[in-house]
Amino acid sequence: MTHETQDEAVPAPRPHPRHAAQPSTSSAAPHDKDRYLVLRAQDGDINAFEQLIERYQGRLFRTAYMIVRNRHDSEDIVQETLIQAWRSLHLVREPAAFRGWLMRICTNKATSMARKRQRRATDPYDAESLETASAMAETTSSSTTDPAESSEVNAQIEALADLLASVRPELRIVWVLREVDDMSYEEIAQALNLTESTVRGRLARARSLVMRQMKEWA
Repeated sequence: MTHETQDEAVPAPRPHPRHAAQPSTSSAAPHDKDRYLVLRAQDGDINAFEQLIERYQGRLFRTAYMIVRNRHDSEDIVQETLIQAWRSLHLVREPAAFRGWLMRICTNKATSMARKRQRRATDPYDAESLETASAMAETTSSSTTDPAESSEVNAQIEALADLLASVRPELRIVWVLREVDDMSYEEIAQALNLTESTVRGRLARARSLVMRQMKEWA
């Protein structure tokens, strides 16, 4: 993914006295590393923001794709999310909670896009979209990936996305964040600006709908 659009508002890097104790990138907890990188990025360190992009753009794409079910729309959502994140980074008061804040931007844009797409015919899937979604969903090295296994993953993604297509966007996003991104109820509530009880209620409805569809397919 390119990030040329960031150049227009990139501030000049400044010294970082408050970050003298840099955490080890290999041993720091995810939230600790996010906190360090966000603070550096807020001080104008472009490289730190690029590292945040590398950490989360795959997750952003996967989440967007599961909601809007279209590769190009998902790419646009990710790009817009990253642009907004850079421009609004100074508003982040809890750097360690960056993940939830970033996901809120992405899910808001994806949900809005999904609602617009509901008003027109849904685009059919294509092999390129499925392969991209599968690749972006990988969290470890794929250098030893078995072609047969990749085909199976693509089939699973297609089946899952078909199931989710029947679920309303506000329920679908909660299901995706919990079941696909493995976010906690608290993180989902923060990301979507909901109460935890609302998250649990929506997740229960989404799970019920998904299970009903699975039974119909059996």
